[in-house]
Amino acid sequence: MSTAGWIPLAIGLSAVVLLWDLLELPQLLDFRGFAFNDQGTNLTINYLVSHGYRPIIDFGYPYGLLAILANMTWFRAIPLTPLGYQAASITCQLGVACAIARTARALALRPIQLAFLFVAIGRAVTPTYWNLAHGLEAVLICFAMAEQARGSRANGLALTTAAVFAKPAMGYIYSALLLALIALAAYRRRTLAPAAWLKQIKPAAIVGILLIAILGIVFGVDVLWMSAFPTSGMASYRARNFGFFTGTGSVFWRPAGANWHYYAGTVIGMWAAATAYLIWAAIPATRRVWENLGTTSDSIEMRRDEMIFSCALLHLAFIFLLFGNPVAWNSYSYLLIAGAAAVPIDYRPRRYAFCALVVITAGTYYALVVGSISLWRSMNRSPATANLFSTPQLQDEWSRVLTLSKGRRVAAFHYAGAVELMYPEFKPLIGTFFCEGLTTPVEIQREAARIESADVVVIPASTSSAFCNSYPQTPETDRALAPFKQAVQGEYFSIYERAR
Repeated sequence: MSTAGWIPLAIGLSAVVLLWDLLELPQLLDFRGFAFNDQGTNLTINYLVSHGYRPIIDFGYPYGLLAILANMTWFRAIPLTPLGYQAASITCQLGVACAIARTARALALRPIQLAFLFVAIGRAVTPTYWNLAHGLEAVLICFAMAEQARGSRANGLALTTAAVFAKPAMGYIYSALLLALIALAAYRRRTLAPAAWLKQIKPAAIVGILLIAILGIVFGVDVLWMSAFPTSGMASYRARNFGFFTGTGSVFWRPAGANWHYYAGTVIGMWAAATAYLIWAAIPATRRVWENLGTTSDSIEMRRDEMIFSCALLHLAFIFLLFGNPVAWNSYSYLLIAGAAAVPIDYRPRRYAFCALVVITAGTYYALVVGSISLWRSMNRSPATANLFSTPQLQDEWSRVLTLSKGRRVAAFHYAGAVELMYPEFKPLIGTFFCEGLTTPVEIQREAARIESADVVVIPASTSSAFCNSYPQTPETDRALAPFKQAVQGEYFSIYERAR
């Protein structure tokens, strides 16, 4: 099925994405985000790999090796800076926008459905992906959706296979779904011959074999084997009590003290309304998919039903299996947005519900706009904070940190980030995520040794309570910190000096 006309739509959606990025720029290029939080680990990973450290073995890493390979390739052409990483993140955003445009054209969405995409595209992409693995997975999954919408489950399966090597999560579930649809269609058509099966799985097999060969050569077969399964991610989720219903993720839909204003004026309203709308449409769509699988006809209506069913199933899998911390709602929000947009609005109740969804979605941007304007007013770029955005108060405190640390051996003890790359006076990096469930035993030993060799230790206030409770205090790091006494207690940073 042709997707002719998708390029103008992709350009329009991409323009909206870029406008939202411009509005949120102080948040995207936030100093603390890169110095002491997840965004900075994208710089850290490149540094560690280039210095001979091996993921999973030498430093904790819960994602796939394809993301590291993409990271290495990107930073060969682009400077290893926060701005360079944000450019990679924006590239992934635009890839998602293009894939959604292809899906929309393949399903021949109506103007009002396209209007919803323009309104909701800011919720379908993440302003800045915490790790390149998230962005790369989003691009691959979204293009797999576009191929499935065109009627090519085989090409979709090849893309979801690649997604497994970027991040071993949704790619597995989507691949299983596509394989089930392919198998059921073959059974219904009585085409179970090996040749027919090979034709369907051949693209995925080629992609899988090539990636196994490339990643195995670059990183080693043992590392590839350990990264291909979500064991690290699952251990991390358990250690940090992630989850939608009873874990920390429940704060997203049940925060303390929440009233109706929270549900009506924030993204939870859109997310809940779109979820209910998609599931409502998926129930009859699932029945039609079951009835039509294996038929020789290939109509837009049949492919639309399959997309609605697939997006609803994958969205539910995200809620029940993959939902992490309270801000994880947008990890796979593109599935929710694309699925809701694909729902037919041929009869009045659903048309009214869809129009209400458009209004609800538009209303969720009010807080975002107000918050972003406030950040533009309260934050600015400063050489003291590596020309990244920060408040004047943080700039003054960080300048004091640098002054007290001048000419001394300094170590920063923090959850994540790349402050050591941004400020060469800090002792070199030895790991990525110093957080319970992710840190390897060898990282703990190296971190303790790094602290022991320092004269000054800087500990930032936690900037990522949704991800990790500051840093894990282990017996090894406690012993290393014992000779230090607190010299400065600031709002953003604490400075410890070795007792004389």
